[in-house]
Amino acid sequence: MSDGVHDEGFGGSARSGDGERLNGAGQQSSRAVVAEALRQRIALGGFGPGDRLPPERELAAAFGVGRNTVRQALRELADEGLVHTTLGRAGGTRIAPARPGGDSARAAVTAGIRASLRDYMEYRQAIEPYAARLAAERGGGAARRELLALLDAKVTDLGEYHRIDTRFHLGLASAGGNEVLAEAVTRARAEMFVAGNALWLGSDWSRVYPTDRDFGLALREEHEAIAFAVLAGDGAAAEAAMREHLRDAHRQFLTVLDQFAAHD
Repeated sequence: MSDGVHDEGFGGSARSGDGERLNGAGQQSSRAVVAEALRQRIALGGFGPGDRLPPERELAAAFGVGRNTVRQALRELADEGLVHTTLGRAGGTRIAPARPGGDSARAAVTAGIRASLRDYMEYRQAIEPYAARLAAERGGGAARRELLALLDAKVTDLGEYHRIDTRFHLGLASAGGNEVLAEAVTRARAEMFVAGNALWLGSDWSRVYPTDRDFGLALREEHEAIAFAVLAGDGAAAEAAMREHLRDAHRQFLTVLDQFAAHD
């Protein structure tokens, strides 16, 4: 796949401790970002009435925040009547009954996510291909070889794919030696995936990856052209390969988003 969701969260988001504020999105608190992402997922129908949300520890890992931040976000949603929490073995946080006007709300949320995804992918297209060029033209030999070695990492599932994917993209950005550009790449990924983690969390990726897909093979196929170009010191080829990789990533995210847009 190309870039999705999980390492420090479903999408490689930067970890934020309780009480910290996430960069971007108007410097929203991490609680507000988590609450809004879950609110969007509920509006899209990705979590239906009566569905039990993943445990706090899983949500915390997906968003790259502490469990207390998740707890505060869930309390906010409970105050809005979107979820309710019960205790006991069969308890947990469940989605409240559907409200009138769900279809129009879903359409509005889908359109908003589609626009945000477009903006972030356009921004990443503006910075990551050039970061790949710099890595090829002036990256150290060890850094280049490390990128290639990541393609042979053991990848057992989609979550592991995303962890390695994050390491590859951030390692590539660092290899060029431009700290400002590396920070821009890191922030772009963090902001994009923190806001989108609820959408991708537990989504059906079978339309992108067949259920029998070898994720290790997928990782190699989708990144090796970039890694080989960087290793060869070919800046133009590295830039072009990254640009195509990001186009593929955008198409894959839209494929998953379309499932929500068509939700009955």
